[in-house]
Amino acid sequence: MIVLAAPAVVLSLYVLGLHPVAFTARATGCYELPANIYAADELRDPIAQLLARSRTLRGQCARIAAAHRTQVTVNVSMASMDGQARARSTARRYHSGLLIVDIEMPPASPDFAELLAHEFEHVTEFIDRVDFKTLARTRGGPGVERRSDGSFESDRALQAGRTAAAEAECATDPAIRAVGHGMSTAIRATLGLVRRFPR
Repeated sequence: MIVLAAPAVVLSLYVLGLHPVAFTARATGCYELPANIYAADELRDPIAQLLARSRTLRGQCARIAAAHRTQVTVNVSMASMDGQARARSTARRYHSGLLIVDIEMPPASPDFAELLAHEFEHVTEFIDRVDFKTLARTRGGPGVERRSDGSFESDRALQAGRTAAAEAECATDPAIRAVGHGMSTAIRATLGLVRRFPR
């Protein structure tokens, strides 16, 4: 779910003329969170585990990492959300081009992978400057719905969440499975040669 917030005065490093990512090195390969995504301490390990399993989440993190004027915060929220929302992203974009997205996740959700990828996809939609208001009024276009509380939902985010959840349910990442399959094939072939040519 997306909430578009009106621009407000926010103290940020940009006010001081400093680029936020100048303070830390970027994560390599997006198997860990990039510097412009801050997650609460209790979320960092679960997110790292999901990044190892989900190509979708790694791709989203790479997109966000490349958006230098984007800052994302992921926190656990104890506040109750309405019946339509399980997680929420609130975005603010400033004239400077700075995009700040605050993601609120429910505590201990069994759907954590789906919700995280869903909200990260909303961040990539903000980066792509998707016009939710216009799309919500367009029939037959990309699926965007405006809800009764004024928030928006997109088919793109729903699909990303489902895909990441399916990837996370696999025992290992498909790339790791492929390497393992290649190694087992090579071992079987080697053993076959050993059996044919005993010492």
